[in-house]
Formats: sequence, structure tokens, C-alpha cells
Amino acid sequence: MNTIPALNKISARDSNEPYRASTTLELLFDLVYVIAVSAAASGLHHRLLEHDFLGFLTFIIAFFILWNAWTSFTWFASGYDPDDWYYRLSVLLQMFGSLMIAANINQFFEQGLTWIGVTGYGIMRLASCSQWWRVYQQVEGHKRVAGRSIIGLLTLQSVWILWLFLPASIQTPALFLFIAAELLMPIWARAAQNINWHPHHMAERYGLLTIIVLGEGVLGVSNSIRTFLVNSESAASAIILLGSSLVALVFALWWLYFTIPFGTILDNERRRYDLFLFGYGHFFVFATLAALGSALNLVTDAWANTLNSTVTQPYAMGLLMIMLFGFLVTLTLLRALMCRKSSHNMTALILATFIILLSYITVAQGLSITYGIWLSLLAPIIMTWYFHQDNKQWQAMASLSSNLILHDNNDLQKNSSLHYHNFF
Repeated sequence: MNTIPALNKISARDSNEPYRASTTLELLFDLVYVIAVSAAASGLHHRLLEHDFLGFLTFIIAFFILWNAWTSFTWFASGYDPDDWYYRLSVLLQMFGSLMIAANINQFFEQGLTWIGVTGYGIMRLASCSQWWRVYQQVEGHKRVAGRSIIGLLTLQSVWILWLFLPASIQTPALFLFIAAELLMPIWARAAQNINWHPHHMAERYGLLTIIVLGEGVLGVSNSIRTFLVNSESAASAIILLGSSLVALVFALWWLYFTIPFGTILDNERRRYDLFLFGYGHFFVFATLAALGSALNLVTDAWANTLNSTVTQPYAMGLLMIMLFGFLVTLTLLRALMCRKSSHNMTALILATFIILLSYITVAQGLSITYGIWLSLLAPIIMTWYFHQDNKQWQAMASLSSNLILHDNNDLQKNSSLHYHNFF
């Protein structure tokens, strides 16, 4: 008697499936990356406390390691996801591998990539290859993308294992070479078959990771409030004015990001290079947001002036504005490249840049960082307003186009009916 539940036959998910949403399993998987993002942001914060600006490069590499693992799982789940017991156990292994990667991120700023991170990737990739093998065997027309993915994943993992044994003098240049290979492999694999993903599902998945990364900013605000409460010299006004300004900044960035209808853009403007543009472009959006969370912790350090006397308010404000500017630029570029109907990108970005510069100058001239942050809020607010105007224009154009199509169809039906009566 067979007591093992039968496996579902894996199939390509319908890319036009209505009401496609993230599964609870995907949400559980994302929780691992709350830990990983927090570890990367914390490492950057400690480097910035020491004025070690090479920490930015270390942070970018660390963030790439965690983001690359999340991306691999997410794009496969959007295209296939049979949701049977074997797939769930496969995701369990990928979660365990991700936790090992997150553990490596905790020590990455001191020790770099170690065996635990490489092993975590190995566990993830073996589980992923088992699913791609199912695709290769069972999904008609998808053998090439599945075969290339399996070959690419196993080759990359073998290369990373070899990297552990390279001489220290060539590990760093080899690291960047292998990162380039990581970026090119999915493009090569999906060049054979790149249409099997759901636009609204992918937009939601990336939006959920955006919220996770924004959570690092929320954590920074929470640390600020806790520091003020512990510090008996802090006035109640500091908690209210500075704390609320930091919350408002995080809130404004959330509003700005979700003003852009990425799901609709992907659905209407679907192209083969969306994997590269939308998927890879978001790396910079996520990284700048996570780095901004680190800068919010610096604001607390500058105000309390307890952890490091060299962290002044102009220093903290300058780094915060750099992160804010980086996020606004990358988000604007992504929006402009993905949708050619975007007409207010340059105007919005120029105004936002002026406000960011003015905010920093006011703090550098002696104004409290609290007021500088309140002023900087105008940057994402103005961009949100301009982007919303574009959205209304897009909606009007879409409505007009739909009406024209409906009108043409009605005319066609009338002409057909007239022709029918004349014929008889």
C-alpha cells in the first residue's frame, strides 16, 4: 500500500491568471530575508560610525548575495509552483540555505564570504535544480530553459566552491567576476523561454520585499525613540519632532514606491528584457532603501551623541540625503525605462534634488537635523504628486483607447448586421 501522497504534475503557470497573489509559503520564505537585510544594514551602520566608506562596497556585495538568492526562488515560483509536498519540502531546504546565507551576512563585514554562505547557496541550488528537473521532464516546450538553468546553477555552485580554495590575493577580483556570471546566467537561461512569469504576481513579490527593506527604516525609527527614552536628557519634543519626522520619511518613501503601478506596466509593456530591467533594476532600489535604514540609525547617533562623538548632525544628514537621493534616482530611472509614457520624471527629479541639497545645507549651516529631515520630506512628496499626474494621464489614455475599440467593434457589428439584411 502506497502511503506517500502523489506528486502533482508540474506545469507552467498561466501568465494571465486572474487574481494571482503571493502564497503563504512565499511570505514565510520572505521572513528569512528580514534577518538578512537587517544584518546587512547593521554592518553598514557600524562601518559608517567609523567613517569607513569602503563599507559601502562591502554592503553592496553582501546585499547582492542575499538579493540574488531571493530572486532565484521568486522567479521560479511565479512561473511554476505546483504546491505539492515535494515542492514544499524543496522550499524548506531553500529556507534553510537562506538562513545560512543570512548567518554569513552577519559576519560578512569582518570575514567576508565564508564556507557557511557558499554551503547555504549549495543547499538552495540543489533544491532548485530538483524543481527545474521536474520542469525538464514534464513541461512541454520548457526543456531548454530548464536544462540551461540546471547547468548554470550547478556550474556556478562548483565555481563558488573552488573560490573558497583560491589564494587570498586573487579572491577579490575573482569575486567580482563570479558576480557578473551570476547576473548573466539567468539571462542566458531564460533567453530560451522568458515569458513564463506573472506580471502582477512579480510586482507584488517585489513590492513585498520593498516593505521588508522599508522595515529596516522602521527599526531605525524605533531605535531612535528607545534611545531618547533611555537618555534622561532628551526632551519630550525630541521624541515627538525627530521621531515623527523619521516615520514620515519612511511613510513618504512607501507612498512614492507604490504610486508606480508596476504590475500594470509589466502587463501592458511586457518585453523580453523585463527580467533584466525590472528584476535587476530593483536591486538598486532595495539596496538604497536598506542603506537609508542604516543612515536613520546615524541620525539617532548624531542626536544622542553617545556612541561616537565624530558622528555629527551634518555628517548624519549628508549620508541620509545621499541614500535618499540614490533611492529617488534609481526609482525614477526604473520607471522611465519601463514605461515610455512617463512624462514628468525629469521635472520631479530636479525639484527633489534641489530640496535634498537645500535640506543638507540648512543642517550644515547649524539648523537642527529635525527640521532638515522635515524639509527633505518635500522631495518624495513632490515626486509622488508628479507620478500621480502621470498615472491619471495613463488611465485617461487607457480609457479612451478602450472606448475607441468598443466603438469600432460596435460599428463592425452594425455593418455586419446591415450586410446580412441586404444580402437577404
